[in-house]
Amino acid sequence: MNILMCAPKFFDVAYEINPWMHTDNPVNKQLAETQWQQLFATYKDKLGWNVSLIEPVDGLPDMVFTANGALVHGKKVVLPTFRQPDRQPETAKFEEWFKSQGYTELYNPKYDFEGEGDALFWNDILFAGFPWRSDKPSHNEIADFLGVKTIGLQLIDPRFYHLDTALTIVNDTTVAIYPKAFSEDSIKAIKSVVPNVIEATDEDAVAYGLNSASDGKRIVIPEGATNLQEKYRALGLEVFPVPISEFQKSGGGVKCLTLFL
Repeated sequence: MNILMCAPKFFDVAYEINPWMHTDNPVNKQLAETQWQQLFATYKDKLGWNVSLIEPVDGLPDMVFTANGALVHGKKVVLPTFRQPDRQPETAKFEEWFKSQGYTELYNPKYDFEGEGDALFWNDILFAGFPWRSDKPSHNEIADFLGVKTIGLQLIDPRFYHLDTALTIVNDTTVAIYPKAFSEDSIKAIKSVVPNVIEATDEDAVAYGLNSASDGKRIVIPEGATNLQEKYRALGLEVFPVPISEFQKSGGGVKCLTLFL
């Protein structure tokens, strides 16, 4: 697995753009660094994944959440069109990084779209979330550019504002979801194509348990999501729990800190 991360050198809760963010609940920066390093080491040393790094930028505290920085499919890259002005300068930084790595097919969506945070591949299907951070019309743009089939999923709970906070791609037959985050039609759409759908508890959802990263056999998951951990072990997956408390103060977790290349 090849992934992109960004060290939390400038990470902070500097503004409030989702229900988790409160500027009066400051980040423990030393603890955030420790937690990020643990996640980095889990990927690199325990799982043997190839971890690339993008340089953090002062004044862009949420660059640490690289999942929002792009959607990568083969050699094609869909860049983000951030809804929130605070995050819009990130796009140019991610564009620079991808160009420096030799990517030449890059696309800037006309409509709001926040990268892999709102778009997850399950086999050859792209699940795409809306409406909190990404516009539904962006799904057609992305489908045309990448040449893939998309299934739009409506998120209805503002706490789960990105798709990757409410849906985990577990393996080629399984996904996990927090049902209360989705419209009924969206749950039906998921279950119509995925053979095995795991439903997370309220406790696991608020512990950011759906914001996890899997290679199909091993999964990295926030340590508080204990029920999901047991379900994954029962499926035969190797489970790697990690702490993410400081990043959850900004509405982020394991998957938010991880962009699959």
